[in-house]
Amino acid sequence: MKKLFRNCLVISLLFTACVSNNKEQQGSDSISVENPDEYNLSKPEILEDYILALDSTDVGSVGKATAKFKELFEQKESSENDKGVSIIMDYIDKVSMYANRSVFEEDINYRPLVNIEFDGGKAAVPSDLEDVYEKINNNGFRVREAEGMFDLQPNPIYFQDNFYPYITSDFEILLQQLGRDNMEGYASDAAIAIPFQSLVQRTVWYEDFANKTKGTTAGDLAKKEYEKYFTTLTIGMDNTPAIESQQASPYFQEAYTYLKDFAPNSETYKKLEPYIALLQEQKIDEAKALVPNLIGKSL
Repeated sequence: MKKLFRNCLVISLLFTACVSNNKEQQGSDSISVENPDEYNLSKPEILEDYILALDSTDVGSVGKATAKFKELFEQKESSENDKGVSIIMDYIDKVSMYANRSVFEEDINYRPLVNIEFDGGKAAVPSDLEDVYEKINNNGFRVREAEGMFDLQPNPIYFQDNFYPYITSDFEILLQQLGRDNMEGYASDAAIAIPFQSLVQRTVWYEDFANKTKGTTAGDLAKKEYEKYFTTLTIGMDNTPAIESQQASPYFQEAYTYLKDFAPNSETYKKLEPYIALLQEQKIDEAKALVPNLIGKSL
């Protein structure tokens, strides 16, 4: 009798364990069924993952990233496409920093390629530089000379040729503005390289555009550009400081006067007005005390 009881008990425990395991398995299966999209990546995420595997020291990787973009995205205006292009833009900026050594050789003069896209085009490329120019141009770059050194700079023509059919009108407007800024320059040798009028105009333009397109990819990028220009308009650069010899430098005295005349109702002027007033009163220490809070503010 005792033996029969033990056998029944063992069978009962085994049955309970099987039921429990089945429930756990069913629970696990139900989770995967309830969230079928949990591991489905969006097109921008797929592009981002693909780019992470590329070699950022190889200028040719930009062409690969562009080909992958065109494989993933359709030629139509969409916010998803804007996001994809912004990922390409970030990657081109990254490659421009890391691929110089693989492109430029120390003993070769690349000066004939500087700004050649806007001054003669491919027809003006010297024969001995044709191969390197093709490599640079086909992968979204142009040649810039700064501080006696040659480096890579994103080429706005590349974006126009490859991405305009995919993006929204707001994003196209932003790329056009970035392209103009690119051609006109911005800084060289840690110094501001544009007239004070251009610095003010760009700052106010990005303020207006970022506010107009808030919540979009174009708006997010415009906000970053605004913060860059606003910071420069506030404190300057190492070799073009806003304050020198315990007073506002001549460049910035003119810039602040122009800002007041050009955009007195802008957020930029309203934020800077107390700072400008202190500089004009030569209360330099008090003006400097405002800087951390000023450049920490965003739209």
